[in-house]
Amino acid sequence: MAGLNALFDKRKLALARARIHAWWEGEDFDEAAAEAAFDAAREAQATADAQAAIENALFDAPPFELPGRLVALGLLWGEGRIRPGEAVVEAELVARLAIGEGGLLAVLGPGLEAPLAAMSTVHPGGIETFEWREETFAALEHGVSQAEFGARVGLSRIDLESHVFAPAVYDGLLSVDDFAYCSFAPHLAQQMLKCLKPGARAIVECYVGEPSHAYATAFASCFAEPQIRPASDLTRVFGDTGFLIEAEEDVTDPFLATARAGFKRLGERLNEAGGLSVSAAQELAWEAQAWRARMSLLAQRRLERRRFVLQRPHAAVPPAQSENENAPAG
Repeated sequence: MAGLNALFDKRKLALARARIHAWWEGEDFDEAAAEAAFDAAREAQATADAQAAIENALFDAPPFELPGRLVALGLLWGEGRIRPGEAVVEAELVARLAIGEGGLLAVLGPGLEAPLAAMSTVHPGGIETFEWREETFAALEHGVSQAEFGARVGLSRIDLESHVFAPAVYDGLLSVDDFAYCSFAPHLAQQMLKCLKPGARAIVECYVGEPSHAYATAFASCFAEPQIRPASDLTRVFGDTGFLIEAEEDVTDPFLATARAGFKRLGERLNEAGGLSVSAAQELAWEAQAWRARMSLLAQRRLERRRFVLQRPHAAVPPAQSENENAPAG
């Protein structure tokens, strides 16, 4: 039995063959060299097998399927989007940050990949993306991989209420809607200030308005509870945090125009889709109902859209501000 085991021991079999080959060629047999050659060949084979397994898994993997909710939002606002938006405007916002070619851009809450694709056309450097929506993150990862951004686009899943950024890392920051869903605005503002390099800019766009029971219907389909504040409250938060406020712009009308254009194209996109699953059809009806209520509030100016252009001062942030950056959310 021992002889049979030895016969099928690959190492011993390889050494026996090497010994016979050396004898046949009239050479001295180097057992250590033969063992090293066997180990190298076995390691190379293991690497090749692992690579083949990965390739087979990728080849055999089922195609990624968007959840019905994201399919519905794509029909309303365009592929790769969860809210009204235009590539030209998103590119212009990044250009306004005046980031150098080698600078690093932070993007909060893009939702899906279309805004990142627009931003990448004007910023050839690194883009670090921080997404807080659990429902969109897997689709965002897939979209980024399909867009072939390469290594210059990084993705992180965060909690808006508690995430702590590394200090003085980014040359510019873009945040859209994050303050409309963050319950403790000072913490997020402090983290944004901290993560920017001195002199760097941030652009924050979000809904603003006085408290209203109508928000419950208008934001019924959103990914988190709305935290709509008056514009003056956000202005105070940014100022108290230490930001220089370079501009505050009312962008309600262009945002509403983009949303209306999305609804006008809905029929065309439905025809192109050629049919919807029951889940996607239900989600589309739900989204359409909520967004019509939201658009009505925007048209009446009971809800508005503001864009803040902020700058971190070149001077250091006062210690009193940095001490509060870990204040509890709530």
